[in-house]
Amino acid sequence: MNTVMLNKPHKKIGVILKAYREKTGLHQFEVAKRACISTSMLSQIERSAVAPSIDTLCAVCDALGMDIAHLFRSISDKQQVRIHRRGERLKNTERGVRYEQLVVNMDMAFPAEMLLLEVAPHQKIGLSEHGHEGTEMGYVLAGSALLVVNGMEYILKCGDSVVFNASLPHSLENTGAVPFKAVWNALPPHKDYLEIQ
Repeated sequence: MNTVMLNKPHKKIGVILKAYREKTGLHQFEVAKRACISTSMLSQIERSAVAPSIDTLCAVCDALGMDIAHLFRSISDKQQVRIHRRGERLKNTERGVRYEQLVVNMDMAFPAEMLLLEVAPHQKIGLSEHGHEGTEMGYVLAGSALLVVNGMEYILKCGDSVVFNASLPHSLENTGAVPFKAVWNALPPHKDYLEIQ
């Protein structure tokens, strides 16, 4: 494999690869051997002393068990901070239930979504016989509700936080006299119930 020397190698590549290697507890010589390069070459890559070829990067990522797409996303110059302004967010209101997507991360490595959830008194949501992929978690801002997960009942009150496996059958019902309001996270995101209003 050829490594092209550049005047200004991308400094983030070496930092990311070294951090990933150290996190997984691998030594440089182990990774270098798996990638079929010298330990010296790997050291230079990690110190951003050289700019490795794509072939070399692929081999090092394979040796680390790291998705090379994740590496390129990490060094991308795309906008690092996204702000969702009031009035620009996806939302939906139907049968006493209001969803507002506060923010969403569509990065395939770490997909996540945060919602503002409001449920009117005596309304029920999440009537799912089989559940769905992922995890849900929430923090109750106001009111109370009955959460049923896999047949077990839990009362959620203001100030409570919760997390559960969304693949289990689940539902949420506002059994109180005032609106239930919560910040709710879905990992991965669900977009089918949202629309611009």
